[in-house]
Amino acid sequence: MVILALMIFFLMPVLGADLYSEFIKERVKEIPLNKAIVVGNGKNRLITFINPDCPHCRKEWKELRPHLGKVKLYIFLFPFKTAPESYPKAFYIACSKDKVKALDEVLSGKFDGNPPKVKECPLVYEHVNIAQELGVQATPYNIVLKDYRVIEGYNPELLNMLGIK
Repeated sequence: MVILALMIFFLMPVLGADLYSEFIKERVKEIPLNKAIVVGNGKNRLITFINPDCPHCRKEWKELRPHLGKVKLYIFLFPFKTAPESYPKAFYIACSKDKVKALDEVLSGKFDGNPPKVKECPLVYEHVNIAQELGVQATPYNIVLKDYRVIEGYNPELLNMLGIK
């Protein structure tokens, strides 16, 4: 699959972005959205991989949060082993009854330097595996579902790309 992705990447200028979009569309079909943390109820849909300690993920959440009536987010948590606090924060979000409140608390920095004391949540490990299978290397990693556009890293135009702004 990696070789196919590399071939498509290098052939994109010749074949066009349509082939890349088709490749992403096929990859998205493999993502088990039923494992995502789903927040929002809008018609615009976004798959996003976030790390609880990622400053760009926090900024993105702050921008998306007021628009949960216009967007449906499929959130996958992707803590990094190099950021040990990110695991308990991810466990807290994944196993909380009120996911939006937990996202607000963690992504506002409430637990920075003092991560929540919670049990491990198996869903986080499933999210990590999904991210690795998809080849996610960094966060935020977004897929706008209306046109299967991949946005790696923070992009201040995300709301426009979602058709919200």
